[in-house]
Amino acid sequence: MLGLPDEQNENSDTITNNNSHNINIDGQFTAEKSFDHVFFPTAYEDRTSSLLFRQICSYVQNKCLPSKKCGISYIKLLFPFLSWLKAYKLTWLPNDIVCGITVAIMQIPQGMGYALLAHLPAITGLYVSFFSSLIYALFGTSRHLSMGAIAVISLMTGNVVNRLTVKETLTTMVPSLLNKSTIESASNGAIIDPSYAITIATTLAFTVGIVQLLLSIFHLGFVTSFLSDTFVSGYTCGTAILVFTSQVPDIFGLSLKRYVGPFNVIYTYIEIFSNLKKTNIITLLVSACSIIALVLAKEYLDPFYKKKIKKFKLFKNVQIPIPMELIIIIIGTLVSYLLDLNGNYKVKIVNTIGRGFRKPQGPSVTLMPTLMKDAVIIAIVTFAICMSLAKTYAKKFKYIVNSNQELTAYGACNIIGSFFASFPSAASLSRTSVYVNAGGRTQMASLVACSFLLIIILRIGSLFESLPKACLASIIVVALKGLLLQMKDFYTIGRVTKLEAVVWLMTFLSTVILDVDYGLFVGIIVSLFVVILRQFRPRTTILGQYDRSNAYKKARRFSNAFEIPHVKIFRFESAIIYFNADFFRESLLDSIGIDLKTGQQRKNNPQESNDMCLSFRSITHIIIDCSSINQIDYSGGKIFIQALKELNGCQYKVYLCQLRYYNYDVLQKLQMDKECSVIVTATLHDAVHDIQDDLRENHNNKLLLANTEL
Repeated sequence: MLGLPDEQNENSDTITNNNSHNINIDGQFTAEKSFDHVFFPTAYEDRTSSLLFRQICSYVQNKCLPSKKCGISYIKLLFPFLSWLKAYKLTWLPNDIVCGITVAIMQIPQGMGYALLAHLPAITGLYVSFFSSLIYALFGTSRHLSMGAIAVISLMTGNVVNRLTVKETLTTMVPSLLNKSTIESASNGAIIDPSYAITIATTLAFTVGIVQLLLSIFHLGFVTSFLSDTFVSGYTCGTAILVFTSQVPDIFGLSLKRYVGPFNVIYTYIEIFSNLKKTNIITLLVSACSIIALVLAKEYLDPFYKKKIKKFKLFKNVQIPIPMELIIIIIGTLVSYLLDLNGNYKVKIVNTIGRGFRKPQGPSVTLMPTLMKDAVIIAIVTFAICMSLAKTYAKKFKYIVNSNQELTAYGACNIIGSFFASFPSAASLSRTSVYVNAGGRTQMASLVACSFLLIIILRIGSLFESLPKACLASIIVVALKGLLLQMKDFYTIGRVTKLEAVVWLMTFLSTVILDVDYGLFVGIIVSLFVVILRQFRPRTTILGQYDRSNAYKKARRFSNAFEIPHVKIFRFESAIIYFNADFFRESLLDSIGIDLKTGQQRKNNPQESNDMCLSFRSITHIIIDCSSINQIDYSGGKIFIQALKELNGCQYKVYLCQLRYYNYDVLQKLQMDKECSVIVTATLHDAVHDIQDDLRENHNNKLLLANTEL
């Protein structure tokens, strides 16, 4: 029975149920059967096609037929260094010099190590560091990115070089696991033509650059939006495992077979454990000393050292790390040369490094079709890694990076560098962090680093020919610490959302087990599947009035949010499109106890309590909160109207509140007003207010009828 209080304020009406829950409605309300009576629309016309055509014409005019003024702006956009160079202050120069030298010191061992990871001569890593830093300083919009060789891209390049240089041998291994498939294998000591390996790597770099320029020209930088932070974390962590695995033979001084393709990491570890007895003790000793020295320096000496130098005014706001990597390669080279570790103890060394630059050489056109798939993958991964770093530091230091110009810069780095024996480059997280901590203000620091690297390439590089490979492998392994620690992200993400944790785990496992290219595809597919799953089965909510206010919350979530008597408020928290429209209809009808097969109110169900059955029968009004429905397509609109017709058929009065104008246009074009009876309100509170008046009128009519009969 519906009870009305004896006294009511002018601005407040109250309805009380048996549970003594009052429904307070204050203020004006708007409820009409037509959307146009709720709001007063302008003469809106959807001119999307004409606007798109106008934008295309404007773009062609500005890009292809630039005016003199537009041409000057275009030059400034293409060469961002003109902007920061014009505003450059001499007071920034000391910081940039210190930062440039510090970064260059890091690039020497990392560049050489990552070149070996890519199965290329060590000198090519220095070429990558030099050309990519120089070109990015001219074309890039980030002030802090440190371009050069990085572990992930070097590994992907190494896989391509390995696949195309190693002679394929059909070796069937573990038929039950691989289903009688074959993998490519070759001895780690196999002779690979360095010139051909460089040709493959430079052609790959050129193709990657072309892909990035095409992405820039057609403004397709948004493709990285499909690479979520969860995916990138799982992918880079999985790649770090592969990089670590590739360095284990050099740490133990083993000559092993190389495996290419799915399950290669499994067979690599089988090969490692099978040959552990052949470990070169001297190589292992060199590796152990290098790793211990690096860990002690980074974990203990470096913090103490930075704390001490802060006492000096010059280093108060600058953090310069101990150049332990450079110290390791200098000491390693001296010890190897003096004791002739290669001749006496068969310790693998870098061998020929050379001096100076190679003659410019173009890419191999015949290889480009073969490398296209790998180039697209590397181009997208490079852009995702670089842009995430660039945006992070741009936000921190309050400046803007242009994603389209960044693609141009990355493409220029790879295309120009490819003519000078450079493999694909990207921004390094560790070097960029040092770049910032060392006080770098602009890309002038990169130009300083290039000057330092130029001296190394022209004069000093050949002195490192006696450097043990174990030293470089140790440097790479220790540098992987940050990437390997991303395993903690799986636990952190899992606490927030289980589906995202599945994305991380699937990406990680597929990268480690199936290899980097398959890992990329699997990760993207799983990420998209999770997005589609969330849209396919979105959340539905039954709302109640929250604490006697005009706010409405999930009734089951809050103890002081009560469902309104005779009213069911239903909210669908997603767009209604073709693949989830049936779920919307089923959820809506099920929430008020309508049988989906018969379209009638369900009879007593043993699985439902008596109170629930009575609650279903007492419902007379349905409110559909459309605030979370940001799109309704043709199929979704048809099923939406069908659901409304079924509600009308069961004698329910239906309200639509907070319906967006473009969704209303779709429903009107599908003749919603003719097909069914609905009332459109501006807000949810207005709908409840109108229902209150309707219930009061019905109650008064019943009282009047009862008095008449008496």
